[in-house]
Amino acid sequence: LVEHLLTLARAEPGAAAAPMAEIDLAEVARQALADAEPLATRSGAAITLAAAAPVRIQGDAQALRSALRNLLDNAVKYGGKHVELTVQATGPSGWLVRVDDDGPGIPPDQRERVFDRFQRGQARGVEGSGLGLAIVQAVARRHGAAVTLGTAAPKGLSVQIRRPPAG
Repeated sequence: LVEHLLTLARAEPGAAAAPMAEIDLAEVARQALADAEPLATRSGAAITLAAAAPVRIQGDAQALRSALRNLLDNAVKYGGKHVELTVQATGPSGWLVRVDDDGPGIPPDQRERVFDRFQRGQARGVEGSGLGLAIVQAVARRHGAAVTLGTAAPKGLSVQIRRPPAG
């Protein structure tokens, strides 16, 4: 809980955060996947990464890694047995990160509330602080990106972090 609170505080506007630097978002995604792999293995889930090429951006690698780790952990904890992490460039300075799972998803009428601090999903037996998606949203905003929730095909949750291309 303390670690999540500190991560969230660092991602908030006006916080003394790490400076932005040129990073490879695909490599950050690989690191987040490696961090999440032990939980996935214990849960019987498989995480795959679709990142065909390096995605060079200006960003805070540690904050983005934490955000991606939160998304992967949530996908596994809430029942996803097949989780796919996709990273791609979408034009000049634009990028997309998407996590799709085959779990039960989040009902559309509850999707906005899950970004609130300490908001938990309906699966009460799942460990967590209720801060994961608040962290994801704060990190995304710091990077000029937005987070959206949708339905993964054929079922499950699709979470996208998208920074629009410049211009």
